Amino acid sequence: MRQVITENGIGTPEPFDALRERIRDRFDDLSPHLQRIARLALDEPNQFALQTIAAIAERLRIQPSTVIRFAKEFGYDGFSGMQQVFKLRLIEGGALYREQVYEESHAGNRVVGTADSLHSCIDTLIASLEALRRDVRPEQVEQAVRLCASARHIYVAGLRRSHPIATYFAYGLNRLERRCSLLDFAGGMAAQQVANMGHDDLLIAIAFTPYTALVVDIVRDASLRSLPILALTDTPSSPLAANASLAFFVDNESGGQFRPISGAIGLVQAIIVGLSAQLEYEGQGPPPSDQQ
Repeated sequence: MRQVITENGIGTPEPFDALRERIRDRFDDLSPHLQRIARLALDEPNQFALQTIAAIAERLRIQPSTVIRFAKEFGYDGFSGMQQVFKLRLIEGGALYREQVYEESHAGNRVVGTADSLHSCIDTLIASLEALRRDVRPEQVEQAVRLCASARHIYVAGLRRSHPIATYFAYGLNRLERRCSLLDFAGGMAAQQVANMGHDDLLIAIAFTPYTALVVDIVRDASLRSLPILALTDTPSSPLAANASLAFFVDNESGGQFRPISGAIGLVQAIIVGLSAQLEYEGQGPPPSDQQ
C-alpha cells in the first residue's frame, strides 16, 4: 500500500482526499480505459470501496488486469492497497457511511419494505441538498445569475435524468420572461440550434454519469466556438466541466438505481430567485408570483 511517513516514522495509508486530488490531476493523461476507472473512483467512491476487482471490471467492461494497472499507476502494489483508502473513508466517515457499508454487505438478505424505501430516498435527497449547501459558494450562484441576466437568448439541454431539471430551468426562465428554448433533441434540431447561437447567447447544459453523448457533443461544439456555457454536472472529470465557462457539481451522492436530482433542483431555484432579484433591481419589472 502507498503510505505517508509521519513524524514518528510510522507509515500510514494515504489520505483519501490526497488520492482523490491525484486522480483528478492526472485524469486527462490517463488512457480511456483508466479514465473509466477514475470516473468510478471519483463519482462513486462508496461503490469503489465495496466492489471486487471482478465486479468493477464487469461493470466497466474492461479486463481485471486493467483495474490492477490503475492502482499501480498511482503507486500502489495492487488494487487492494488502493481500495483500502476508500474503505477507510467509509469507516472514518461516521455512522452514515458505516450503515451504508453494512447495507451494501447484506444486500439481498432482507426484503426492503415501502417505509424503508421512502426513508432511504428521503435520506439521499437530504444528503444531496446538504452537499449543495456545503460545496456551492454564493459567489458561484451570483456568477450564474450574471450569465443568465446578460444572455440575449438562453438554450437549455438535458436528457434522461437531466431532462426534468432542464425543463424546470426553462420554466423558471420563461416565468421571468427571458428568451429561452429547450434544445430539440427529439426533432433532431439541437445541433442546428447550437449552430445558430451567437456569442451573446448562453447554453445551459445538464448531464450526469453516464453522460449522454448528444449533450456532450453539443457542449463540445459550443466550446469550439467559444460560446458561454453554464454546466450542471456531477464531478470535475465530467466532459461538460472541461468545456464550460462555469460548472456546478451536484447530485453525486449515491442513490442506488435512481440517483437524486434534489441538489440540481435546489441550485436551479437559487439561480432563478437570484435572477428575479437582479432583474427587479435593474428595473425590468417585478418578479412574477408562482401560482402553478
